[in-house]
Amino acid sequence: MAKTIKKALHSLAIKLLCPLVQEIINNRVRFWGNPKRVKIASTAGMLNTLFNSASGSIEIGDYTFAGHNVSIITGTHRYQSLMQERMNDVPRSGGDIIIGKGVWIGSNATILGPCNIGDHAVIAAGAVVLPGTEISPYTIAGGIPAKTIKRISIVK
Repeated sequence: MAKTIKKALHSLAIKLLCPLVQEIINNRVRFWGNPKRVKIASTAGMLNTLFNSASGSIEIGDYTFAGHNVSIITGTHRYQSLMQERMNDVPRSGGDIIIGKGVWIGSNATILGPCNIGDHAVIAAGAVVLPGTEISPYTIAGGIPAKTIKRISIVK
């Protein structure tokens, strides 16, 4: 009898918790660092994006949107340090990321600051935008490291 009750409670817990966990995994943005350093336009659409503002600010323009599992990271660690010093040696500034308006960021893309992504650009799924990269407006960039693939012609 106790085994049956335990099995029923387990089944009920799964039914109740799974949707909640899926909601958190799929639809909630996450912040590392000071969230006040992240400015997201009210019209932007970010799913379960990770924003790391440990080493700079992040600005997201109007109507920019991202697929699942995008990481936008200003932070880094000094690779010249070792052990605990490497773990804790994080610059506090210099990694700013500016993403213009109307940008489409594909799922699983990683954007590392400092960098600028121009208005209406497309960052392909799985791309890695390296520090110091300038993505021009109206371009598609993809790959590791992200490079311009083509220029976007606007269709009216």
